[in-house]
Amino acid sequence: MYLVQSKRGSPVPWVFAVTRSLADWYVFAVLSLPAIAFSRRFPLGCAPLPLLAAVHGVASLLFSLLWMLLRAAVEVALEGSSFQESLRQALLATLFFNLLVYWVIIAVAHAASFYESLRERERRTLELERRVTEARLLALQMQLNPHFLFNALHGVSALMYRDVDAADRMLVKLSSLLRHALDRTDAQQVPLRDELAFLDRYLELEQIRFGGH
Repeated sequence: MYLVQSKRGSPVPWVFAVTRSLADWYVFAVLSLPAIAFSRRFPLGCAPLPLLAAVHGVASLLFSLLWMLLRAAVEVALEGSSFQESLRQALLATLFFNLLVYWVIIAVAHAASFYESLRERERRTLELERRVTEARLLALQMQLNPHFLFNALHGVSALMYRDVDAADRMLVKLSSLLRHALDRTDAQQVPLRDELAFLDRYLELEQIRFGGH
């Protein structure tokens, strides 16, 4: 505005140019809030495309009209000019530009909505994958624990006929091992030292079972 008015031979102060420009865009900012809400009420896919285009076409005309009314009121408040004259000038100069601004707002609102939907879908996918992994681990654990327990008890049963003291030690080790396993059933991660301690108990149990030292 400052450069155009200077080129026309009727320069305006910077304060005047900035004030009028900010008034234009702050009115757009205020009207963008109901426009965004309207775009969420009537998103893409909620109705046939021709009907949706017609709805937003009417909304864009209403948006433009409201902008011209508010802008004329602001100009009257700032400069004391005639409301009718300000509205007439806005109608002649800004009608199609206002329509363009509306469609830009709608496009940005839809893009933001699609991005949010994509992020939410990714979050749900990750959550589902996590639950599937947990279910698989639990199923594997339910398969392995009885198998290991049956083998250990079979080893105790066999030792009872050869070495009662070894069988007793094996029962004690087995009890400690099972208690340790139950304490961390719900844990998704365990420290390395706990894992090594668990393996030590397991190896001690196997050594007793097979007659090691």
